[in-house]
Amino acid sequence: MDKRYATLTASEQNQLRRDLMERLDATPALPIPQVIRDIRKTLRFTIPEYAKICGVSARTLQDIERGVSSPTLDTVEKLLRPMGMRAGAVLAVKAEKKTR
Repeated sequence: MDKRYATLTASEQNQLRRDLMERLDATPALPIPQVIRDIRKTLRFTIPEYAKICGVSARTLQDIERGVSSPTLDTVEKLLRPMGMRAGAVLAVKAEKKTR
């Protein structure tokens, strides 16, 4: 955990995770780099710590968060795993309604 933050209790950690999930559910169109950065910062990990947990290099994570490189689907899966999330498709309901 990033040592710049005070240690949280288990219930505080769970509340942070719930709040994050609500924010992500409310904004499904967020770009992947923003989602990854929000997850990492909410979990209070530095880039090297989060990269190690996910099994990717720190440089790869840094480039993804900055939007310099696009991750593969496999890499996205690795980066979402600590939050118990998986990559999925978002249906464009509005687009479907316009075509009818």
